[in-house]
Amino acid sequence: MKIDLHCHTKKVKKGDAATRNVTAELFRDKIELADVKIVAITNHNAFDLEQYRVLKEKVLDICQVWPGVEIDVGGETRFHLIVVVKPEEEMRFSAAVNKLFEGEDLNKCLHSLEEICAAFQEFEALFIPHFHDKKPAISVSDKEKLARLVGDSSRVFIEPRNHRTLGVLANQEMNVLIGSDVQDWNHYEECTFADLRLPVGSFSEFLLLARRDTSVVETLMSKKTPLEVAGSPHSSVRLRLRIYPDVNILFGQKGTGKTEILKSLYKEMQSSGKTCRKYIASENTEDFNAFTKIGDMEADLSKVGAEMCTEEFAYISEWTDTNPTEFGRYLQWADTRGYSNNKKRMKITEAVHDVFVKDEKYDVHKSDKAKTDEVVRNLRSIELTEYFQEEDLSEFRKLIGTLYDAVLSKRADDLISEYTSSLINYSIDKIKSIADLKSDTVSRPSTTGLVDFAKRRIKLFDVVGKILKNLSVSEYNEQVRLGSLEDKGEIFINYKYRMLCPEEKTEHFPGYGIRALRETKAKLEYIKHHIFDDDLATYVEEFNNLCKENSISSTKPFLARSKQIITADGKEYTPSNGEKAILLLGHILQEDADAYFLDEPELGMGNSYIDSDIRPLITELAQRRKYVVIATHNANIAVRTLPYMSIFRTHENGEYKTYIGNPFDDRLVNIENQTDVKSWTEESMHSLEGGSEAFYERRDIYESRDN
Repeated sequence: MKIDLHCHTKKVKKGDAATRNVTAELFRDKIELADVKIVAITNHNAFDLEQYRVLKEKVLDICQVWPGVEIDVGGETRFHLIVVVKPEEEMRFSAAVNKLFEGEDLNKCLHSLEEICAAFQEFEALFIPHFHDKKPAISVSDKEKLARLVGDSSRVFIEPRNHRTLGVLANQEMNVLIGSDVQDWNHYEECTFADLRLPVGSFSEFLLLARRDTSVVETLMSKKTPLEVAGSPHSSVRLRLRIYPDVNILFGQKGTGKTEILKSLYKEMQSSGKTCRKYIASENTEDFNAFTKIGDMEADLSKVGAEMCTEEFAYISEWTDTNPTEFGRYLQWADTRGYSNNKKRMKITEAVHDVFVKDEKYDVHKSDKAKTDEVVRNLRSIELTEYFQEEDLSEFRKLIGTLYDAVLSKRADDLISEYTSSLINYSIDKIKSIADLKSDTVSRPSTTGLVDFAKRRIKLFDVVGKILKNLSVSEYNEQVRLGSLEDKGEIFINYKYRMLCPEEKTEHFPGYGIRALRETKAKLEYIKHHIFDDDLATYVEEFNNLCKENSISSTKPFLARSKQIITADGKEYTPSNGEKAILLLGHILQEDADAYFLDEPELGMGNSYIDSDIRPLITELAQRRKYVVIATHNANIAVRTLPYMSIFRTHENGEYKTYIGNPFDDRLVNIENQTDVKSWTEESMHSLEGGSEAFYERRDIYESRDN
């Protein structure tokens, strides 16, 4: 829930930019685009009640608008202080602001903290001074003085310059908010905003949340219904835990079973039917290597544009050779042709075979008939009345019937011609056989056999050539983004598909031996180059035996599949273990699932990467109501994600304890003893990143970077 408590809507002082002036229409457009749900109008040293009401009305259905003012303060140092009050008090607030600045030059006036607190003492106001790197900033002593004058530290927030500083200050138990301080309304959506982890419905609810009121916190959190699940640090121990569709953190001392609890939660949620993703830092190398496994790569020949050639393999398996008619048969015919006068009168015994010549459209008609049959079969499975009116359906069926009949007629004519020729030849051979038997003579051979001999071998040559052509198609590469590395840029998984070639490995052909595939392909090439050898039938038999032994009946087994990790320029790259962790975690967090379980995701990664890349992904998942469970020692993850549920594990005096709570009411309660309560802030300081010293060291590092 985005909130902006430092928003300018008009130029007031000479130093203000004219682009701070905003129309009601632009105000609504930009508030909606930025998805801000609460905005406080805080112009310099002034509150324009009329403009406030116009803008409030304009966004009434999409955003709460609170009244406020930004005041120039003179104290130990000069600084800016924002004051925000309830929207119901807009009129009284307007009067108080006007009274405070009555008769003053808004460009030069300064007010003391005493004057400001006195002016707004009747309001339950929020006070937000610039602090630290947000200039002009309040001093530490003036900040303490402001808290004393207000008398309620929960209503005193500080505003740093950016989220990085905000995170450090928040870890030091400070109430921190960051606003847009918008300079140009044309770019409002590009500003920085605070993000409330709990959905606040009013100013009063915000105040109660700031006070860490337990009942309010529980009410707001209940809007995201948790799951009751069992976590097991040990097989003999079961802890009843609540897991929210948000960020849930496991932290505490080493050796207290955090990883075991996380794994058990993963199994239980997975068994409940939820889609789960898991990242275990100690297993990331093995998990990353799974990226290069080809189990998810289907042997899809269309990737490389190859055909299965199933009919061609079947043709070779049934191929038989034939020989030309021996010359001796002609000699026998010549020697015996005068033996029988009756046979002489049977001129058919001198006939030769009819040669069938295909119509030029023979193959087209055959193909069209197969396609038409398929169309008709598919149409029968469709409820056509769902898509056609009765009249149109009748016309459609008529047209389909006309097409089918026309195609069938053409195909029938072709087959009649072919079968007529076959029947004539069969009759000639049968009559000759009977005549020879009765007359003890030899009829004239019906054919020299040369045509059939040549046709069979030429057809075999063509079939083998087609298979080899499909085994020689170009490779296909498909890149899928894996993630990015700071010094390498975008990293991809390259899915490579290509037909069998010399450098391929056995693992690229699941279920087939590469040696058998190479022998089979080599045998095809040998057949092609020896198509008119006397021993051709032997070569074909050897090929068929190879296919039978290795279950090869198409070109599909020859499709090699492999994966490589590559950079944007296509070069293969082997990531280090730390880089593997970065890529794997980023990939898992961007996969779609119901729940995500992360064990020590910070291992092998720098704080800057965690904060700039991983934390935003976790926050986005929380906003989408995903279950995110993280076992961690890292403050950027455990603190800055503001988890709905924190599970804190301790081991003291031989006893294991489990505490649950959240940062919103700063409590961690022993699940077995409700009176045993710890401070969430204190325990996170002690347990994360080496304790409070690490927090301050991190602050110093960040500050030095900013200077």
